[in-house]
Amino acid sequence: MSSSALGGQVPGRFECGLAIRPLMTLLLVAGSLLGCGSASDHPHQSSTMTILVDAGERYAMFRDQSRYLLFLPLVTLEGLEVRPRLARSWEHSPDYRTWTFHLREDVRWHDGVPVTAHDIVFSLELFAHPDVLWAPGIRRDYDSISVPDDHTIIMHLKRPASPPPVGVPFRPWVVFFPKHLLQDLDPADFSEWDFWSRPVGNGPYRFVRRVPQTMFELGANPDFYAGEPSIQRVVLKLGGASPLLELRSGGADVALYVTPTEALKLATDPGFVLYHGYDWSELQAIYWNQRHPLLADAAVRRALSHAIDRRALARSLSYPEEMPFAGGVSNEDLEDHPYRHGGWDQGPAYDPGLAERLLRQVGWIDRDGNGVRERAGREARFTLVVNTAGGVSGLEQGILVQDQLRRVGVAVEIRPMELSAALDDLRRGDFEAMIHYVDNTPDGILVDWLGEPSPDGSEAWSGKPPPFGYRSPEAARLLRALYRERDLDAQDTLYHRINEIFRRDMPVTFLFPSVYVNAAHRRIRGIRRGWGWAMLQVPEELWIENEP
Repeated sequence: MSSSALGGQVPGRFECGLAIRPLMTLLLVAGSLLGCGSASDHPHQSSTMTILVDAGERYAMFRDQSRYLLFLPLVTLEGLEVRPRLARSWEHSPDYRTWTFHLREDVRWHDGVPVTAHDIVFSLELFAHPDVLWAPGIRRDYDSISVPDDHTIIMHLKRPASPPPVGVPFRPWVVFFPKHLLQDLDPADFSEWDFWSRPVGNGPYRFVRRVPQTMFELGANPDFYAGEPSIQRVVLKLGGASPLLELRSGGADVALYVTPTEALKLATDPGFVLYHGYDWSELQAIYWNQRHPLLADAAVRRALSHAIDRRALARSLSYPEEMPFAGGVSNEDLEDHPYRHGGWDQGPAYDPGLAERLLRQVGWIDRDGNGVRERAGREARFTLVVNTAGGVSGLEQGILVQDQLRRVGVAVEIRPMELSAALDDLRRGDFEAMIHYVDNTPDGILVDWLGEPSPDGSEAWSGKPPPFGYRSPEAARLLRALYRERDLDAQDTLYHRINEIFRRDMPVTFLFPSVYVNAAHRRIRGIRRGWGWAMLQVPEELWIENEP
C-alpha cells in the first residue's frame, strides 16, 4: 500500500474527515459551509420542507438531486473533505489500479434488508447495461470486481484512478439500489419500473406516499445510521411550475436548478439564498470557426479573447463575484488538479488595449472611420450564435459580447437559436462563432475538438474533420500521454504544455464553468455552499429555523 505522508495520514488510506489534496481548493472556491453542525445540534421540531423538482417522478428518484434523500452514495463532499457514506474507509494499491472499499455494516434498506457489497456491484452492472446506459463510462473503468465478503469490494481498474470523490469509478453523484428488489426486473424497462413510484431506499428519508405526476411525500427514517433527521417530512413537488412563483408564494422552500433569469430576480430578494455550484469538466465558451476568413488567424482569436470582459458577463448573470474563470483543459479523473503549484489558469485577461494592438499588427485597421476594421476589402465582422435555453440569459450574454467587441472595431451580429438547432449547427460546423458548452476533459477535446479517437477507444473518431476546423497533432499526442501518466509533476508538465498550445491557438475562448443555481428560503439551514449540483447530498443535517 501507499506509504508516503499526506497531512499526517497515509495517502492510501482514507477515513472520515480526511481533507482531500489541493485539487479541490479552487474547484470549490465557494465551499464555505452554511450551518456545518449535525441535525442533533439543533432543537428537534416537527417540520416540513417542500422541494420543487423540475422533473417527472421517475427522473426525480434516480437522476435528480432529490435521490440523495432516499439513496446513499459511497462517499460525498463536505467543503474540501471527502466524507464517507456507504463506504466507511478505503485503500488502494501503490499503482492506484486496485481499490478496496469497506462498507458500513449498520445500513439497511427501508424494508429492513441489510445493504451489502452485492447491491453495489449489481447497481454498477445495471448502470452500464446496454438497455440502461445511465453511467456507461463506469463499466469501461474496471476489469473486474470481487466481493470477498458482504461488506468489502475489491475493484481492479483498467487504468490508475484517483481517490474519491474525484476518481473513477466511485463518484459522489452515483447512488445505489437494492439488488433483492430489482435483480429479476427487465433492464429494458428500467425507466418504467414501478420501483420509481414506490422506491425503497437506504437513506435518511423513506417513501410515504405519492400523488401520480404531482408529488412524493417522504418521512424521516428513524433507523438511519447517522440519526433521525431534524426535518420530519419532505414533499417533492414535481413538474414544470415556476420556481420564482412557488418560492415567493410559499409553495416551495427549495427550488432545484432555477434559470438564470429567475436567479437574477431572486438575488435581490432577502428572503432567499442562492447556492451556486460549478462543473469544471464542462465550461461555457465561444467556439471560433476557423474556416471564417476573420477567425482563421490565431492572433485575431487571441485579440477577441482579450476584448471580452468575462467578469461583466458573470455579473450580468448574478454569478458570485469570487467565481474563478478557467483558461484550459482539466481532468477530474486524474489524481490531482494540474494547477496545484501555480494556481488556477484563468485564461486571457481582459485587456482591450492589447486586443487593439494585436488586430493592428495583423492588418485589421479602421481606414474609413466607420467603426469597423477592415483588411483587403473585407470588414471585421461575424455572426455569433447564442442559444435561448434558460430564458433570455444567452441573448444578454451575446449582446454584451457584441458591445465589447464593437469597442475594438469588430462588428458582431447576434443570432438567437433554440438549443437543439444550435447543437446541430455546431456538429456540422455550420456557424461562424457560437456560445456553447465545451467538454474540456482530455477525452472530450480529443474527440470533439481534434477529431481523434479517445485514448481507451470508447469514443471513436467518425472520420470527419473537426467541426470548427482546428487541428493540432502535438496537442493530441500530449493528451494521450496525459491519459496514461500517474506522476503528479509529470501531469503538471503535460497540462501546462497542452494549455500553452491552446493559449497560442485559441480554438475556443473559455468564459466560465457550468454554473448550477439552486434557491432556498433563508429558514432552511445546513445547506452547504459550492457544488450546487448536490446541495441535498447530506439532507439529514438540514434544519428549519423558524422566524421569531
